[in-house]
Amino acid sequence: MSEDVDVEKLASVLNNTGRQGKENFVRMLWNNQPGDIQSQLMPLLNAETRQAIAPSSDGSEQQDT
Repeated sequence: MSEDVDVEKLASVLNNTGRQGKENFVRMLWNNQPGDIQSQLMPLLNAETRQAIAPSSDGSEQQDT
């Protein structure tokens, strides 16, 4: 029952999706990865993808009224 994750392929999917501006999909896919996979992915991610997965202050903490 071992899970073999192709980290490079997953990083490619995240990067391509990030370049397409699909931040919600990138965040969903990122959040579904265990911490050890996330740590392996991080060095492979481009700027758009890193920005999409970065904790942001414009999320649930800031509400426009």
